[in-house]
Order: sequence, then structure tokens, then C-alpha cells
Amino acid sequence: MEVYSFYKFINLNDLHKLKRDILTCLKNINIKGTVLLSSEGINANISQKNEILEKAIDNISNVIDLTDIFINKTKSKDIAFKKLKVKIKKEIIKFDNPIDREKTSPKNLESLSPSQWEQLLNEDIQLVDMRNSFEYSLGTFKGAINLGLKNFTDLKNRPKQINLLDKSKKTAIFCTGGIRCEKAGLYLNDLGFNQVYQLNGGIINYLNSNVKNNKWTGDCFVFDDRILIRN
Repeated sequence: MEVYSFYKFINLNDLHKLKRDILTCLKNINIKGTVLLSSEGINANISQKNEILEKAIDNISNVIDLTDIFINKTKSKDIAFKKLKVKIKKEIIKFDNPIDREKTSPKNLESLSPSQWEQLLNEDIQLVDMRNSFEYSLGTFKGAINLGLKNFTDLKNRPKQINLLDKSKKTAIFCTGGIRCEKAGLYLNDLGFNQVYQLNGGIINYLNSNVKNNKWTGDCFVFDDRILIRN
């Protein structure tokens, strides 16, 4: 079994029809997991056998343009979810600030592959964990700054911690699968951080890669029945 995780910020309309179409096509092939839909895009974590998951991607692509998405693919002993849920939300990752892709584009946010990320961590940078304190306590990159978040929306309520960072310095940010960094990066850009780098595919992609993972310590919390991905 495997888990496929992906997201895409894309302006979507007629969300109730999309919900019905996706729910039907995934239920018909016994997919389990969670799909979040909003006017800003899609965020999906689904589980089944590889060939069935590939069919699921094809089915979703019939109603939503999934061109250029990055899919984190990880192993699971069993199907990693008990149910299939397709939900309509205000945002596909809650930050109380939806993204309009037609009006918003990251100007000073660069996405790096795991190998590029590994090289960046050898430089004089500030490394910031965009996950909550519980996730941080289970595992993180060596030297990463913990902002003390209880949930992602807390980022906007941490002026003291943000002000301790150097806006003129290269800032590397990371999260589990990458989606939180999409909004965190834009937020930091708005605050005047002009050299922000995010880890493409997040920690999951890094741990799946062939790079030497000596800069990561501990386990990675995931939002399914596996609970942890071990390094």
C-alpha cells in the first residue's frame, strides 16, 4: 500500500460539483483518505495500492488541472485512512488568508529539491520550522528555529519571534509536505524577507530522497494512521 499526498493552488469554481465528482470517482475505486477543496485549490492525502492511486490521479485530473503537481509517495503497511472524506473549506491550508493564484505569485520564494536543500543548509542561513511545537519535538533539521506554534495560524501572532530573525539573511523554511511553506513564504515576503527558500515536497520528500539525511534528526509526524515516518 502507499500514500499519495499532493496539493495545488489553483482557482476553482463550482466546488459542490467538484466535490460530488471527486467523491464518486474515488469511492468507485475504494480510495481512502481526505481531499480538501476550496476556491484556492486542492489538498489531498489518499491511500491504496499504487496502481489504484495512479487511476485516482487520472480521475481527478479530468475535473481539476493537476499539471506540474508534485506527489509525495510513501509506503504504508495498510491503507493509511479508515474513510474517504471530500470536504469544502475556505482554505486548503488554514491561514485566514486564501491565495488567489491569478493575483498572487511568490516573488522572493524559491523552491529547492532535497539535494539543493542539503547544499543550502551548509551555508550561513537561518533555518525555520513552520510546523507546530509538537511536530518539532518529534523530529526536525539540526539547528532549526522553533517558533512555538500551536497551530499554523499562530504564525501571524509571533511578532517577537519573527523580529528576532534577520530579514536580510537567507531564510530556509520547511514543513511536512510543503503546503504550509507556500503561505508562510508569502507571509515572510510581505514582511520584507527577500531571500526565502522552501523545501519542495517538504520533509517527506527529503526523507524519501537519496541525499544524505544526516541533517535531519528524529521522526516526522504525518496526518494519517501511520502517525510517524521514521528516518
